[in-house]
Amino acid sequence: MALLTLLAVLLLWALPASAQRVDCGNGSWCPKDNACLLGGLCGRVVEVAPGSVRISNGTYCDPGWREHRYRPGSCLAPGYVDCANGMMCPPPNAQCGEDGKCSGGPPDTGPMCGDARCAEGRVCSSAGKCMNSAILQDCGNGSVCSRHAACKQPSGCVYVAPERTRQQR
Repeated sequence: MALLTLLAVLLLWALPASAQRVDCGNGSWCPKDNACLLGGLCGRVVEVAPGSVRISNGTYCDPGWREHRYRPGSCLAPGYVDCANGMMCPPPNAQCGEDGKCSGGPPDTGPMCGDARCAEGRVCSSAGKCMNSAILQDCGNGSVCSRHAACKQPSGCVYVAPERTRQQR
């Protein structure tokens, strides 16, 4: 009976400590209310990036971005053109074509990415899709995040405060 009581006390003592940690899944942890980031870092989670704009569905677009006119609830990057079919055409000088494709814009002179050539100034991401590295970042794990978000470990994106701490073991 004494052994059972001791186990119960130890369990109750250990619970609060683990409840104040975020398990990073790699043998390390971050403090409560933090996210595990790539590179062995932690960042305090924030709801949105400072300067974000609230849109019709209650979510937010990153600073400088705006809600797509024809796809409510989705965000449009700065300089991009929103098309009635829901597409987004890249700058500069892009227009929505009748055929459902973009016309104008940067020429397709970038790197090959899968079976397509990227537009000039774009790169091939680890997700195998062309991306504009001026507004997006490739996390190297198949996730592509806004420049205003951080790369989450093992994958995904998360908004965090600018301060970083090291993951603990």
